[in-house]
Amino acid sequence: MAWHAMDSIIPAFSTAAEVWEQALLQLTWFHTLIVAAYLGAAWLCFINGYIAKGAQEAHGLWFVAAAVLCVLGANTALHGDLFLTQVLRSLAKLQGWHGERRLLQDLTIGAMVLLFLFSANWLHARFTADGVPSEPVAIGLAALVVLLVLRTVSAHVTDTVLALRISGVSVGRLVEFAGIGLVLHGALRCLRLR
Repeated sequence: MAWHAMDSIIPAFSTAAEVWEQALLQLTWFHTLIVAAYLGAAWLCFINGYIAKGAQEAHGLWFVAAAVLCVLGANTALHGDLFLTQVLRSLAKLQGWHGERRLLQDLTIGAMVLLFLFSANWLHARFTADGVPSEPVAIGLAALVVLLVLRTVSAHVTDTVLALRISGVSVGRLVEFAGIGLVLHGALRCLRLR
C-alpha cells in the first residue's frame, strides 16, 4: 500500500507541473499589480511592527502579518496554490479516492468559515492590544488567508462562486482586493495614530 502511494506521487507531480507551467505562461501585468499591492501592504505592516517594537509595544504580529502578505504575494506570482491543488487532485485520481474528496472539501470549507470568524476576532484583539485600532488589518488578513485556502481546496461550489464575474472581475479577485485594501487602510491608519 505504501509503495502504491509512493508510485503515484511522481505522476501526480508531473501532471500538476504541466498545468502549473501553463498558468505561469499566462501571467500578466495585472498579476504584477496584485503582487505590488501585497508587498505594499507587507511594507506598511513591517513599518508598524518596527515602530511598535521601538515603543516597546506588541510588535510580533505585525512582522508575522508582513511575512504572510509576502508569501501571499509570492503565491500570486508563482501560482503555488494551483500547483498544490493539481497535485492533490492527481493523487486523488491515481489513488482512487477522488470521489471521497468532496467530503474533505466540505469539511475544510466549514472549518475555514469558523477559522475566519475565530481568527478575525483573535487578530483584532492582538492588533489592538496597545490601544491602536487596527480592525481592518485583522479582518483583511484573515480574509486573505481563508481565500487562499478556499482556492487551494478547490471545491466545485467555491470555485464557481469565486469565478463569477462582476464588471469583468472575478469574485475571488474582488475579495482579494478588498482584503488587501483593508490591510492597507488599517496599517496606514495605525501609522497616523502612532
